[in-house]
Amino acid sequence: MRKEKLFKNTVVGVLSQGMAALTGAVTQFVFLRFMLKEYLGAKGLFSNILDFLSLAELGMGLVLVYSMYQPIAEKDERKLIALTQFYRRAYHLIAAMIFCSGLCLLPFLSFFIENMDAVPHAQMIFFMYLISSSSSYLWVYKQSILNADQRIYITHLYSLIFSVVQCVLQVTFLITTHDFFIFLIIQTVMVVSKNILLNHKAGQLYPFLNTKEKILLTKEEKKSIYKNVFAMFNHRVGAVVLGSTDNLLISKFIGIIYCGFYGNFKMIINLMNSFINQFFNAMLSSVGNMSAMESKDTVYKTFQYLHFLSFWIYTFCTVSFIELSNPVLMQILNLMGVEDAADYGFTFPTILMIGLNFYVVGIRKVPLTFKEAMGLLWADRYKPIVEAVMNVVVSVAAIQRMGIAGILFGTIVSMTATSMWVEPLVLFKQGFKRSMGEFWGRNFIYFLVSGAMIALTHYVDMQLPLTGWAEIFAKLGVCVVMPNMTIALCFCRTKEFGELFKAIGSILFKTKSAEPVETDTANA
Repeated sequence: MRKEKLFKNTVVGVLSQGMAALTGAVTQFVFLRFMLKEYLGAKGLFSNILDFLSLAELGMGLVLVYSMYQPIAEKDERKLIALTQFYRRAYHLIAAMIFCSGLCLLPFLSFFIENMDAVPHAQMIFFMYLISSSSSYLWVYKQSILNADQRIYITHLYSLIFSVVQCVLQVTFLITTHDFFIFLIIQTVMVVSKNILLNHKAGQLYPFLNTKEKILLTKEEKKSIYKNVFAMFNHRVGAVVLGSTDNLLISKFIGIIYCGFYGNFKMIINLMNSFINQFFNAMLSSVGNMSAMESKDTVYKTFQYLHFLSFWIYTFCTVSFIELSNPVLMQILNLMGVEDAADYGFTFPTILMIGLNFYVVGIRKVPLTFKEAMGLLWADRYKPIVEAVMNVVVSVAAIQRMGIAGILFGTIVSMTATSMWVEPLVLFKQGFKRSMGEFWGRNFIYFLVSGAMIALTHYVDMQLPLTGWAEIFAKLGVCVVMPNMTIALCFCRTKEFGELFKAIGSILFKTKSAEPVETDTANA
């Protein structure tokens, strides 16, 4: 049952995110065609500023999902009601904190924008982004039970519908009115509407959550939540600094227009992540359920083949991004009739740094997912702070010599010096309770193979005497064949390779497994 839910969540998630990525790309390119370059930069910059304000959320979403695994397994409805009511109050407070913090920041926007006059109505645009961000927290508290009960596919279905509707409306009004404010109003209405309907759906599937009776958590339960929230807040700080300082530094030291150029490549990264993350998002609830019901040996065995899978996926995607992002973006911009399309491209060192940053984040994903699903948030609570400070210091120093590539270099250095080894250390020491020798031996081989594939694929692609779409399709063929065939040949005799394809086969063909029988909390 767990594998079937994982499969269902992954498939629906991929379809949903695939559509979201497609509609997002369409909206982005229409935006490029009809709006000022400065608006494109402001779009990315203000989103990153609000990511910082969202630190007020403290990482409660993940803590709430983790705290629900056990009561769902035990069918403890009163505990689930108490948790939901507790987080409802917390999220309403968070929405108010984000909104007030954003209002306080309004007079100081010029600090982040090198030329404030280049962005017409910048403060009003930021205010509308603020309303959209803060209001989204008002109706999310019931949705966490869908994730904890391995029903994230319901969230994906709603996201699919609303992403299509939002794209149609935004593209229509961009083309007909060229009005950025209508664009933002549509975005806000869609976000709020989706959350309200999802909250209603969760109430239908779990009607006991609609009770008017007030049920309080015990002091011990609140203490445990506060402890995990404190740890998760530190992790959120690290994640936000790593993911959101890029545009701030680019806008401050290089110019807001380049935020828009960088945003195009981030869009490609987000497109790849939108597919990959669906598997890991679906996996999170399955791992949490597994760690509560299965032995550590079973969980570790699953970890091994999923880590191998992530290495394979991120090697292929990184190679493809490095070789294809520039030419694909140029061709699409030319088709859209964007003037000076060549100005939107980046040099190879910058593209390489963006790709390596994507790879390092990706190769961490399985250890991080298992660590979070097993509730191991406290041991490395100060690691994200060290990582965040190191990232800013190295990035600011490197940007003077390397430009945008220096910002990404700082991110890679900070992750490699902290998260890459601290997160697995906590997982193996407190979660699996076993030596890390085998893990690091495998990782060393994975890194060597990934580096070799990046270098060799780039060398082969440089020899291709082609341009335009012919060049793109030829490079695509090289990217598909070379990394995947090499990895398959190198690892076909390993236990990770065998276990991976055994697990995929059991999901696709629904072969019997040794998992205990599960009973759903409610009927979807």
